[in-house]
Amino acid sequence: MMTSNSVKKIDAGPVILIVSDMEKSREYYQNALGCSHDSCGHTAREGLLLLMHEVRNKEAIKPISSIEDGPDYDIYTYCNHIDDLHDEFVRNGAIIVSAPTVSESGWKELIVQDLDGYKIAFGGN
Repeated sequence: MMTSNSVKKIDAGPVILIVSDMEKSREYYQNALGCSHDSCGHTAREGLLLLMHEVRNKEAIKPISSIEDGPDYDIYTYCNHIDDLHDEFVRNGAIIVSAPTVSESGWKELIVQDLDGYKIAFGGN
């Protein structure tokens, strides 16, 4: 059990994505989704942190969202102002899988897709 004096030892790291074309992927994430890139290979925007790895064998790329009976997305991130984010993504030419929808509980979700088929959900209320 952590106490108020405890030092956090574990923090979230990047999600690793296998991509078919590093240059095109980085360009898409920057231009369509508003991400930035650092010298260590990270692609990030606020709480979304990715590390891409390019492969020669394109058949190796299998987003979990593409599996029959799998989840609707590969990455889930929390955010606020989902409608504004959706409008930004549309303006920037992002691939929108699902425009913002609201569940019975009031939770709102937006799902976008990248060039290799990975789906990223942005959820909040």
